[in-house]
Amino acid sequence: MQTEKRDSSSRGIGLEKEAIGRSLRLASLFGTITFLVHVLVNLRAQHAGYGLFRDELYYIVCGRNLSWGYVDLPPMAALAARFTELVFGWHSLALFRILPSLAGAIEVAGTGLIVREMGGRRMAQALAMTGVMSCPVILAVDAILSMNAFEPLFWLGTIFALIRALNGKGTRWWAIAGAFAGLGLENKWGEAFFLFAMLGGMLLTPTRNKLKRGFVICVGLIILVALPNLIWQAHRGWPMLVWLHNTRVAGKYVVYGPAVFVWNQIFIVGPLSSALWIGGLIWLFFGRDGKRRFQWIGVTYLLYLAGMMILHANDYYLAPIYPLLFAAGGVAWERWTAAKAIGRVAVPAYACAITTYSLLGILIVEPVLTPTEYIRYIKPSGLKPREFSVKAKQSLPVLMADMTGWPEMAQKVADAYWSLPEKDREKAGVLTANYGEASAINVYRPDIPTAVSGHQTYWYWGPRGHDGSVMVVIGFTETEVRRKFSSVTEIARITNPWGQPYETTSIYICRGAMPGIVNSWSQLKNWL
Repeated sequence: MQTEKRDSSSRGIGLEKEAIGRSLRLASLFGTITFLVHVLVNLRAQHAGYGLFRDELYYIVCGRNLSWGYVDLPPMAALAARFTELVFGWHSLALFRILPSLAGAIEVAGTGLIVREMGGRRMAQALAMTGVMSCPVILAVDAILSMNAFEPLFWLGTIFALIRALNGKGTRWWAIAGAFAGLGLENKWGEAFFLFAMLGGMLLTPTRNKLKRGFVICVGLIILVALPNLIWQAHRGWPMLVWLHNTRVAGKYVVYGPAVFVWNQIFIVGPLSSALWIGGLIWLFFGRDGKRRFQWIGVTYLLYLAGMMILHANDYYLAPIYPLLFAAGGVAWERWTAAKAIGRVAVPAYACAITTYSLLGILIVEPVLTPTEYIRYIKPSGLKPREFSVKAKQSLPVLMADMTGWPEMAQKVADAYWSLPEKDREKAGVLTANYGEASAINVYRPDIPTAVSGHQTYWYWGPRGHDGSVMVVIGFTETEVRRKFSSVTEIARITNPWGQPYETTSIYICRGAMPGIVNSWSQLKNWL
């Protein structure tokens, strides 16, 4: 009898390992496909004439000035940019964006693994991963090296570890959840709102009864891992909060009412995919197994959605949470159709429809069409993504617009510098209005003095020894420049038909800063 029990137990373990192996292989397949799609998109983007995105240029410069924090971001994106620049350089978009491409692949594969933790089988995994890899907002987010590209990894890692911890898989999973969440805060401060929403989801559901000693370990690790950036911020008077306040007061972003904000979620995730993630949300609240074990995830989503609406956040800030709902949706669809013959046809057909729609999504949100082609084919259709900045008036979506014109602008600034007499070049500096201009000059033209600016973290880096006696200035209006210098000469004009309207500006040769760059540096501070 004991021998039979041992044999039965061994067979059970063997079947479990085999099932895990199949799940991992399926997740790896979908992840690999996703990675290859991102690489091909970036190869095409470079061929279509696009370059580095405005923020990527900024992250490169931040990476060259590594710190535990910056005015508008924690250190993770700067560290990723520094690693990528040292290993691959920045001349190839596909190589420079290798980390976000990998992040997108892991996001898709991680969704499949969460499906398995929720009790879904291969059909549920495939459907959920198809939803994630075809989601327009996720495709757009993973297109560039940014905080947003890495954010879903930390959210998914936290949730995966918490599910296993709550299922009694060991205290170590509480620690793993804390480590993921802490690293997420070192990537983007917005995760704090997600963590509070998740805590609320647990406390408002029966899951609160499982929050014991391991939960304390989790919270302790979150604080410990996030502490370096918190110390950096506290030591400087919380510039992050100043920046967020300035952004809110200035009305920098488009504000949507609750109804439009909710509708935008359907639009940015994809209308065809909505039946999948909404089905997942329904299963989390009303499905027998979903309600009993995972209702806290559904409550987390609703709390986070409400929080973002109250804070007038950008609608795409919810992008990292949708893989969780896609995972739940995969399980829901599998269970609702398992006993029906039509399910064997309906689910694959639905997955194919989502995939087909994603091809249109790629054309809309990814830089695969040249600017001219985009204006000709996409803009008249009305499918151009909504802009989140009130200043965005360009013909292309901001993601693509801010990938154009930077090398040409940097070249004109360099031409202006080299046109100076030698005695002026010895003391001349370059002053810009924003971090995009400064970063483009510093990345593309290392042969001229490092550009300085009062924008964001550039303000902390200061005037770099320049006294303002001779400066090449870009990005300011003529009125602003004449307030700062006693002599102003316009030497060139920057135009970019595809870029931001405020990047159409003049280049000035200025002399005699009043009362001098060093003494007036505080007046150049622009945290917005």
